[in-house]
Amino acid sequence: MRVGILSPRPLATVGASVEYYGEGKMQVEGRSQRRNAFTLVELLVVIAIIGILVALLLPAVQAAREAARRSQCLNNCRQIGLAIHMYHDSTKELPPSRMWDGGFTWAGVVLPYMEEAAISNAADFTRNFRDQPDLVKETVVPTFLCPSRIHEQPLNYLKSEVIPYIQTPTGGAVNGAGSTRGIQGDYACVSSTFRSGNGGFDHVFDGAIILPKSLPGNRFKSRTKLSKIIDGTSKTLMVGENSYWLAARVSIYDGLDNPGAILGLGALSRVKSALPDGGRGVDFSRREGGSVSQVPKQYPGEGCESGAGCNAWFGGDHPGVLITTLCDGSTRTIQKDADLAILECFVTRAGEETYSLEDL
Repeated sequence: MRVGILSPRPLATVGASVEYYGEGKMQVEGRSQRRNAFTLVELLVVIAIIGILVALLLPAVQAAREAARRSQCLNNCRQIGLAIHMYHDSTKELPPSRMWDGGFTWAGVVLPYMEEAAISNAADFTRNFRDQPDLVKETVVPTFLCPSRIHEQPLNYLKSEVIPYIQTPTGGAVNGAGSTRGIQGDYACVSSTFRSGNGGFDHVFDGAIILPKSLPGNRFKSRTKLSKIIDGTSKTLMVGENSYWLAARVSIYDGLDNPGAILGLGALSRVKSALPDGGRGVDFSRREGGSVSQVPKQYPGEGCESGAGCNAWFGGDHPGVLITTLCDGSTRTIQKDADLAILECFVTRAGEETYSLEDL
């Protein structure tokens, strides 16, 4: 019997080509396979490149964010300066650092001129701060807060509470100074150099916004106005960023313990006498009465735990600079390491000094 050989059908093959060379013969040629994955070395190189790019870009991103925060803080100071000027236009005098012991401070007095009608309408400015409704005491005002500072809580720490990150030069805890809850604020009026206790009240409180004259019936009369800024409104400080220590210890409205901040080489004995408990928690290892805080946010490990000048009236969380408002309403930055003797000249309203703003 003769058996014929049938031609086979093409086979369904994957990744191969089939050629026929006559009856019963075929050849399969494998198609070259392409590699579709990275090697481990290639992946590590890519990751390293991405890491380098991120490391290069991160400082620039952080710098851009800080520039935006600084711009917002400058705007806050500008708004505060405008409010004080509107108060002056209305009353023909500058606001007091506080109305009376326990009354409102300058920050509460200017609320009607900061578009905070709900708070100012609810307040009774003839009564002490502690007797105000919670709406007044606890409503946060964003204009009073620096965006670069992290706020653990919006209200001040009471006397029974320890202020975080602040210690005395001997390592002891520092408690809050307030007896009433109220919103914190990151700005303080500039009141005095405290250079001397001689020459009367106006000589001791030689700044722009100071304690007023007390009148019967919980009334007051300011001692200063723009016409008394003999040194020039463009060369006299009015408001500046306060330190974390000052912001945390008392409400920005509470005049019980916020008579205005000191900046300069003030006589140490005069400064101590102006502070609660003779200067509890303030570093007196340096002679300067009112220095500028050099430690942003003042966390442990940055010098603050040893009392290295962190418990000052003025200080900010912007790297290297402090934002201030001058009596003409303009805002500017000054260097945190500026000479305190020069800073004193820009605190006094009638010191007749001749320094230039460029010296700051």
